[in-house]
Amino acid sequence: MEFSSGVEIPFVCVFIMFLLYFVALVPVRKAQAQQDEGYDNSNPRDQYNRLPIWGKRAVGAANNTFEGLVFFSIAVFTYAFSHVFNLNPFGNKYQKIEMTANILCIIYIILRVIYFPLYWFDYPKVRSSVWTIGLLCILSLFIISFI
Repeated sequence: MEFSSGVEIPFVCVFIMFLLYFVALVPVRKAQAQQDEGYDNSNPRDQYNRLPIWGKRAVGAANNTFEGLVFFSIAVFTYAFSHVFNLNPFGNKYQKIEMTANILCIIYIILRVIYFPLYWFDYPKVRSSVWTIGLLCILSLFIISFI
């Protein structure tokens, strides 16, 4: 089984999303380190409840990033595997689908980068709009997987 050359960008975007999860953890760890007891390596999740509001918001952003990574990865792999058995991978229709998938993946990553400060600094309406557009990108990846 060999993937066509059209899945590199989506796979790179999955890797970037994986890295973004660790970027999202930076302010969480900073908030934990600033606690009187410092970073509690024995019970780091218990420490989340004692964080200042900005630290709790950072935890929420990190958790949401991990959740997004799961759904985005499933959508990308569904797209990739749905095209493994494509009989005409060089046709015009496939090229349009491939370009659409690439654009959706890139938009999703950009939205996730925008999402962090919206969550950290408490802009709930804009954040929800960005999240919804990201969800639509994921749903679109699933849809084009079956075209």
